[in-house]
Amino acid sequence: MTTSTQILLLLLCLPLAAGAQYSRPDHEPLPADIGQTWVEIEGDIYGAKPSELGPIGGGVGYQRILTDGDYRVSTANELIAALKQVKSGEVIYVEPGSHIDCSTLIFAEKLVLEIPEGVTLASNRGHEGSSGAMISSDAFATRPFIRTLGPNVRITGLWIRGPDPKRRSAHAGRSFKAERGDSKVQHEYYYRFPVSEGIYSKFSGLEVDNCQVSGWSHAGVHLWDGHDHHIHHNYIHHNQMNGLGYGVCHGYGEEAVSLIEYNIFDYNRHSIAGTGKPGNAYEAANNVELGVSLSHNFDMHGGSDRRDGTSIAGHWMKVHHNTFRGPSVRAIAIRGIPREQADIHNHWFYHTGAGKLVIMPWPTGGDTHVDSRNNAYGRQEPIVWDAAYQAHEYQRALDAGIDLYRQRNYTQARAHFDQALLLATRGTERSRAQLHIAHCHYKQGLFAVARTQFETIMRAREALPDDRVAARKRLRQIREFAPARAPRQWTLAFSDDFERDELGDDWKTIGGEWRVEDGKLVCGNAYSEIVINKAFSGCQRIEFEALTSAEIPCDFSPVIHSGGKGSRGFEGGYLLQFGGSGNTLNRILRANQPLEDRSADRFIVPGHVHNIIAELDGYIVRLTVDGHTIVEGHDPEPLVGPGHEIAGLYVYRETFIDNLRVYTYEPD
Repeated sequence: MTTSTQILLLLLCLPLAAGAQYSRPDHEPLPADIGQTWVEIEGDIYGAKPSELGPIGGGVGYQRILTDGDYRVSTANELIAALKQVKSGEVIYVEPGSHIDCSTLIFAEKLVLEIPEGVTLASNRGHEGSSGAMISSDAFATRPFIRTLGPNVRITGLWIRGPDPKRRSAHAGRSFKAERGDSKVQHEYYYRFPVSEGIYSKFSGLEVDNCQVSGWSHAGVHLWDGHDHHIHHNYIHHNQMNGLGYGVCHGYGEEAVSLIEYNIFDYNRHSIAGTGKPGNAYEAANNVELGVSLSHNFDMHGGSDRRDGTSIAGHWMKVHHNTFRGPSVRAIAIRGIPREQADIHNHWFYHTGAGKLVIMPWPTGGDTHVDSRNNAYGRQEPIVWDAAYQAHEYQRALDAGIDLYRQRNYTQARAHFDQALLLATRGTERSRAQLHIAHCHYKQGLFAVARTQFETIMRAREALPDDRVAARKRLRQIREFAPARAPRQWTLAFSDDFERDELGDDWKTIGGEWRVEDGKLVCGNAYSEIVINKAFSGCQRIEFEALTSAEIPCDFSPVIHSGGKGSRGFEGGYLLQFGGSGNTLNRILRANQPLEDRSADRFIVPGHVHNIIAELDGYIVRLTVDGHTIVEGHDPEPLVGPGHEIAGLYVYRETFIDNLRVYTYEPD
């Protein structure tokens, strides 16, 4: 054997060198100085300001570091033995610098580290520069790694490191492809790759402080149940598997209530999330988002996510004095209606201004049960959007829109007018912005939407006389022009009255369950998607009747010009949502991106048969319900031709479909 071969074999048999661990993305060290995290503007604090306990994120300077315990351990066997003997009020201290790797025991024995009531598991992160001890698992099927057996458990000063700090986006893409089968089959494939969970508790009073928590594909900390949880002064990062990936997650127990403060978050899909079950509630304060995420930062799911027939998004939220450094990432998304209130204030957003790219829903207030106020925006010279500044920005947005309108750049002009509408504080301002938006719609040929908007201005008591005159003039022009438009010569390309017992070969299920029953096409009571097994060339128009008895309907939504590509059938085409998000919105998505979301105030009525038409009419995408056009969008590059020849349906509650027709025409 040659010397070089001997050296190579020796290297292969050695453990990884200390520096090799930094190939993991979660081993990039946190910067020693994360910079200014809060600003003071006219005596008020915006963003995350450290407390007397020490720096945000913990570490050096943290005031509650433990340096000893009733049991001192440095190996997995010693830790397991101590957990069997320890009593409430005692401390298990993991020797600084030690690394307890539990991977083998998790593979071989399904090990879960179980901490009894009232016990503290500790190391000394931050003491004299120490990084503390690491407890880790490299087994992907670690779920959970640490479980509490009773209330009032504390975990402090440790690095709790999981097996999977990656996004796994390619796996998610493979899982949810239409050709894989229905939704159940897709999810089964997704979960063939096991997911991991760091700390799990269904008992009250869990405290996790001064820790580093990373690499958990489902959740770093999962608060299934219980109240008075306190998650603070931690660095929580790289919990980001596409589809899951939560830093702190509130689960499906009777209650999951927490205070989450003074943490640094980065590279989590959602840093804070909730299932939105009525018992979910959290206060999040003085946390810093460093800026990287594949989705929004703070989250509360709604009823449509749980598919429980409600619009409930948790019990309450108090979200204040946080710093969000990702201007391209939505900071807060509340995907339904909290039972009480979501209170959002005194943040420092790096975003340039308020709006739906910062907070969802937008605008807040009223029936949303979300109150957003007194926040600072901008990185370099943050501005509080008070009434005076908002008035200045309103006029600036309006003037910019008018300049672009004069240049016949109607799409960009509308974007500025939309911003002005969001900034308007008085009825006259709202009517003026709405008038200009309606002018843009008129110029783009969106006459049905423009008509509705001009009529709204005519009815508005606050509208200025000049705005009423302009609206009246446009309405007259629409009435004169509309009859003169040559009607499209649509050709019937497909029809189905469902007078049979089987679904048949004309249809392909993408998600959920579909059947034919009593002369109707019927879907299950959850996400359901289906497409027609036929390519339709040219422009498409789909018509059908839909009926549901669901108390909270969701989505009577046609799909046109799809390619059947992506994880959902509508991706790559137009999804025209009628009654989307729990019967709260109507909008048009183009290739899964919003094309238009301003619509008439019409929604699904349980027990009523709705006649629905979706069509691409030249450059206009239109949704008509019961003879009324409720939303239109202008697409300068319409999705026509190869790759956009599929039509279908997207529904979210048990619904009965009948008399479906597809028409086409060849554009010029």
